[in-house]
Amino acid sequence: MKFTDFIRKHSKTNNLPVYIMGGNEYFLKKQALTVIKEQFFLEGGVKEGLIEFNGKETGSNSIVNHAEGNTGQNVKVSNLFNGIIDEAKTAPMFGKHKLIIVENADGLLVKYQERILEYIKNPFSINCMILEVLSIDKRTKLAKAMNGEQGILIECDKLYDSPAPWETKKPEYDSELTKWIVIHARNYGKKMNLKSAFCLLERTGNSLAIIDRQLDALSIFSGDRNEISIEDIQMFSGVSHREKLFNLLDAIGMKNTISAVKIAENIFNIGMENERKAITFDPGSIAIAIVISSHKRMKDLWKILRVLDKGGNKDDILKKTSVKRPFVDKMIEQAQNFKEEEMSEKWKYMLEADLLCKTSRLSPTLIIEQLITKLCLWPRN
Repeated sequence: MKFTDFIRKHSKTNNLPVYIMGGNEYFLKKQALTVIKEQFFLEGGVKEGLIEFNGKETGSNSIVNHAEGNTGQNVKVSNLFNGIIDEAKTAPMFGKHKLIIVENADGLLVKYQERILEYIKNPFSINCMILEVLSIDKRTKLAKAMNGEQGILIECDKLYDSPAPWETKKPEYDSELTKWIVIHARNYGKKMNLKSAFCLLERTGNSLAIIDRQLDALSIFSGDRNEISIEDIQMFSGVSHREKLFNLLDAIGMKNTISAVKIAENIFNIGMENERKAITFDPGSIAIAIVISSHKRMKDLWKILRVLDKGGNKDDILKKTSVKRPFVDKMIEQAQNFKEEEMSEKWKYMLEADLLCKTSRLSPTLIIEQLITKLCLWPRN
């Protein structure tokens, strides 16, 4: 079960006897643990009933590979596992039930899979045991036994920050990560929609810890209002690096030379976000990125022009180009600023700029300014 499904469907139910928490996103694991702990205390658990183990203390990462003669290690691991099971099978001395948390339990799951499986089938149901692992093969009997009756497998993997590859028809702002942001905002007493979440993601990158801190600050910044809006995010953090590039492409598409040149100058001054979401200040890298982005935008506009010239409509554009539905009206407006016969010439300008960026000693800023001017030229009548 995905983490977001767990939060939506099971966070308010009674604690189940067993949870296995797998994945490489520590922040989600921490959040899931917090939810389960809160429910534990709400249902009569006390601090003394919260018992924690760590598989690393026995060197359990190498449990499977240890030599047969290493009896000291065997005994240590065995003692740890027996201690965990004993705690899970015995009634609490304090409070109504116990919560047993085992971090770094990967080695234990491999070595004691059958015994854990036996416990899942016949658990001591007043207690709750959580096994935290980096990964688990969902084809195993153990994973399949976590079917929601006696336990749940919570998948805490990195979230997609754009629609998953198989979700090609979804808009850019509809992703696992934006959905998580919408859900997480509720923890600060605020509502958000997917577009606002995407606007925040543009500024923070995909680190959940950073997003969390920004939501905390935005919840205060937005005051008594229930919803965090795009305007709140923009006022709080300014325009994102990615938005500045999009604004530049939009200005070129509208053939607004002055605005486009000013935005380009600003990008050279403040840096640009690269594909790894790190900020670069290298003028050459920025210039090449602008040329590549301009090429993609002009290619899209050219395709739209051809569809429109053949009597096509919005649906035809969505089928025959890579343009997303939320941006189709804007892109049509920009395409109508160009004519089919001028596009091949614009293509030559971009190829020349790309070559100059890679081989010339000219200033990258000057190369881009010249390119913008040529792309924004209106065709001769």
